[in-house]
Amino acid sequence: MLHRVLALLLLAPLVSQAQSAPVVPQISTSATAEVQLKPDRASLAFSVESHASTAAKAGAETARRQRAVLDTLRALGITADQMSTASIEISPEYAYNVAPPTLKGYVARNSVRIDVRDIEKIGALIDGALAKEATGIGSLSFSSSKADEARRQALELAVAKAKGEAESIARAAGGALGPLMDLSAVPSYTRPIPVEMASSKAMALRGADATPVAPGEITVSATVSGRWVFSQR
Repeated sequence: MLHRVLALLLLAPLVSQAQSAPVVPQISTSATAEVQLKPDRASLAFSVESHASTAAKAGAETARRQRAVLDTLRALGITADQMSTASIEISPEYAYNVAPPTLKGYVARNSVRIDVRDIEKIGALIDGALAKEATGIGSLSFSSSKADEARRQALELAVAKAKGEAESIARAAGGALGPLMDLSAVPSYTRPIPVEMASSKAMALRGADATPVAPGEITVSATVSGRWVFSQR
């Protein structure tokens, strides 16, 4: 009992000081900034699909066509480290217009994704793959090797914007902005460029025309929140 009384006596001054501590006026703001940059990288998928009476035949035909596509991509400057298999699938096909459904054959699909480091080549890569019986082209997305630099620039702009707004609030309230108390940033956001690809069949009907590709711009966004001391004059 004596120990409990002594503990309460020791805590009493601390509680009293906490209750009497002055409240520091603060100003809190948040801001978002964006940086635009032109892409210099791209990712693109090419797929091949074959139909045959057996799974082995469908797989073999798809493999033959895919090798031709890959050879063409290599001839156009795509190296082995820029290629990766995205999917391999062989599945049965059924005719559902009869009862019961009957097996009519097999379909094999093979998809490869490539990283393009020279986006000026995208049109030629698409046309070359189509010429070698690629049956699907899609998942085109653009990126930039300077994204990290743009993200840091966006953060700097967001901090300056947040501080500028805090200074305006302080002046409007008849005071001045004091020392920084806290500053945080949410994960930066890169807004991708939406790209719609026509079907490979429709693209092939263009004949000798080259496939046009317009990469546009990438938007890198950063948001920060800060708290400053408000100094009254």
